[in-house]
Amino acid sequence: MKVEGMNVDRHKAGELWRKYLSHREHMTPADHEIAAIYKRISKGATVIRALESIRNAGLNAEGLPRLAIARADQQLVYFNMRGGGTQVQFSDIRWFQWRRKIALQGKTIEMDWPGIPHFRGTPQATVPLIPVHLRPKRGLQNYHILWEAEWTKRYPVDPYLLRRFGGDAWLVVAAWDLTDVERAVMSQRVRS
Repeated sequence: MKVEGMNVDRHKAGELWRKYLSHREHMTPADHEIAAIYKRISKGATVIRALESIRNAGLNAEGLPRLAIARADQQLVYFNMRGGGTQVQFSDIRWFQWRRKIALQGKTIEMDWPGIPHFRGTPQATVPLIPVHLRPKRGLQNYHILWEAEWTKRYPVDPYLLRRFGGDAWLVVAAWDLTDVERAVMSQRVRS
């Protein structure tokens, strides 16, 4: 899966992080987010632009996004369109439920996608399993998964576990390929 990385040299990121810290008393919340990103990059972490990656990956043959994103504690994600084809949602509930004002409880990722062709229906995709050795011990709701979406009952293969900094900056916590064993077990647990 091709993702849009934050292309900053580690040493340059370290210099920029120290510059931000030297002005700590004047920093805004956005400055704190930027400093945190520079700090992680300077320590060798990978930071990506997940929403931009979804847009750049484009649509599959059925007109659905090639990539999907969901909170890590979800089992399914629904693809909803809003705003007359200018916004999309990856949510734990269908569009018609959202219209009836059922609480979203923070499980929806909305993003602008101007010019996306309108799609009828509410396709769903299975959110990949996080292998136990990579799964966060607590706070799973604070993480997201980005993966190549299978908008069918097929189980996905190669996800990323992400932690959001803010805006479209996401720390890659883990990346893995699900084995045939994991896919076989989890495909039987997919809800209808």
